[in-house]
Amino acid sequence: MYIPAKSVPKKQRLTAKQRAKQTKAGILLALLVILISASWAIWQADRAPRDTTSAEQVLQHDLKALWEWSDDQLRSGSQGASWSIRWNATSKVGSMKELVQNLFVDEKGIASDKIEQNEGKTVTGALPKYSGKLTISLVKSDSRNEELMVVLETGASQPLDPKKLLQATADISGQLVLFSPAFTSSMKVQGYTDHEQTIQRLTRLTDARSVDRYEDRGTISETFYTRMLHSAIVVENGKSANFQIALHKDTNSDNTELAIGIPVITGEYSVSKAESP
Repeated sequence: MYIPAKSVPKKQRLTAKQRAKQTKAGILLALLVILISASWAIWQADRAPRDTTSAEQVLQHDLKALWEWSDDQLRSGSQGASWSIRWNATSKVGSMKELVQNLFVDEKGIASDKIEQNEGKTVTGALPKYSGKLTISLVKSDSRNEELMVVLETGASQPLDPKKLLQATADISGQLVLFSPAFTSSMKVQGYTDHEQTIQRLTRLTDARSVDRYEDRGTISETFYTRMLHSAIVVENGKSANFQIALHKDTNSDNTELAIGIPVITGEYSVSKAESP
């Protein structure tokens, strides 16, 4: 039986107009794919966590360590103590104004109340989102740079959440590095202690070696160096130090006040004086 072969239809050739139309559609499709890919990359970049600088890492590490070390030494624990965290930075002219605008806002981005002093060189205000008072000061300026000091202070009137304190310092550091990635920081915790051997307990806990000691009129202050901390400074005798403990006997109440600073204590040793307006 004869079976006729299947006829293969001839491929129809496109006209020049059809080929041009097809080429244009291909180009548009390619551009659309590129646009979608670029938008996805930008969205992912916005979602990705920002790499922290070494200055931010030092602050977060040492703050966590200080919270843990002081928790068992203070009568009310670390959450019931007074905290002070300070940042020092050198940045371009105009940085303070921008920093004030970025930091003095509530959690919804609405401007918070603040007080300007010293001809606008000091701005301070209570920020509930940080559980404390924030102060930004213009320490020194010239035609090119500004030296800034930022201080966050919390009181002992209400328990402090350690996660909230760490987040607050991370937020402030994150804003500051936009103007000065290489800032320096220090911190202090203050409260009352019931332990007579507080300094000895802390030195055993931190494996610290003594660098300097001072004792006078009911106050004992001793400076140490420990490898457990990331920050350090050089003190008068040329040695490195990063940890200071001060005990002060309050003659009015007969309480023993404890202050611990990294790398050293700044401000008052006395809890009552530090918390007074």
